[in-house]
Amino acid sequence: MISTLFFDVGETILDAEAQMYALAEVHRKVLGGFGFQLTRDEYTQLDKEKVRSFVPSALHAVTWHFARPDVSLYNDITGKLRSHYDEIRQIESRLYPGVGGLLKKLADEYTLGLAANAPASVTDILEDFGVLRWFTHTDVSGSIGIKKPDQRFFETILANAGTKASESVMIGDRLDNDIIPAKRIGMKTIWVRWGRYSIMEPRTPDELPDATVTDVRDVLDAVAMVNTRLE
Repeated sequence: MISTLFFDVGETILDAEAQMYALAEVHRKVLGGFGFQLTRDEYTQLDKEKVRSFVPSALHAVTWHFARPDVSLYNDITGKLRSHYDEIRQIESRLYPGVGGLLKKLADEYTLGLAANAPASVTDILEDFGVLRWFTHTDVSGSIGIKKPDQRFFETILANAGTKASESVMIGDRLDNDIIPAKRIGMKTIWVRWGRYSIMEPRTPDELPDATVTDVRDVLDAVAMVNTRLE
């Protein structure tokens, strides 16, 4: 039986679309400053191409697309882009509609944990939105020093939570970072298929999630369905 649910944060609990759009636009303009002119549509198509190919970072892959094989140029573009990170972080994210009620209902029946590639300070944002209280475990990459999709990330959050992979569900928006590595260590998985990474497709049956939803509010029913299959 399922006892613990682990949630990604960005694009699963928090709507960070405005930040991602701003980052993409700054990236496009930075590339233009180095002589690589792209329309918004051209940039979007290239970004989608990289996302579909399961690269760890589409942003870095797009930069390398233009800079290769010049590592120095790649580093210069990346450095210029990073100089804008602070201003992009100032753009406020928001809680997806219905997430507060969802987490409250789930916390009545399951233990909840975080499982995100995010700075440790993301817990402050969740606290401000009033939802951190529903999470018993708050490990993120910034607090444990390991990032998804590294298998050790999932092994660490499970160990810290004192729970087994077979009794846990990973819930996230990315096949590559959330679903596939969690499945590999025996966790059940629910793919929140929306936003930027919804265009990904499982490459083999082994990469299929146990359930797929297109609205995070449907996770409640998805968890119940996954649990029923284990009975």
